[in-house]
Amino acid sequence: MALQGHVKQILALDFCPVSSVKVATGGDDNTVRLWDLRKRKSYYTFPAHPRMVSSVKYSECGDFLFSSSYDKTSKVWNLRNHTVVKTLAGHDEKVMCVDVEASGGHIVTASYDRTFKLWAPGSFR
Repeated sequence: MALQGHVKQILALDFCPVSSVKVATGGDDNTVRLWDLRKRKSYYTFPAHPRMVSSVKYSECGDFLFSSSYDKTSKVWNLRNHTVVKTLAGHDEKVMCVDVEASGGHIVTASYDRTFKLWAPGSFR
C-alpha cells in the first residue's frame, strides 16, 4: 500500500499509540497530515509551519501531536479540535526532532544549535 498526499518529500512519521490504523506524517511541504490506513487516505492536513516539518510524535494518549520544524519551533496540536495548543520557541537553529515522555510529562526537542531543551509538562496541558 502506498499513500499519497504530500506535495513534497515526507520527512517524518509516527503511528498513533492508541489506534494502529492512524499515522501522522510531516514533510517538506510544511504540513502535517493525519492518515487513516483503513480508508487509505489523509483525513486532516495542518498548515503546520512556515518551513519544513522535521519530526512528528503522538502523545501516549493519542490526544495530542507534536511537530518540529526548520522554523526553529515545535508545536503542540490538540487532535480533538485540530488547533495549536502551544508553540515552543527558544532554539537558535532548526529543530530536528521532538519527543514526549510516555507518562505525558516532559517534552524534549533537539536542534541544529547543538542543544536539546526540556519543556515542562504544563507546556501543553
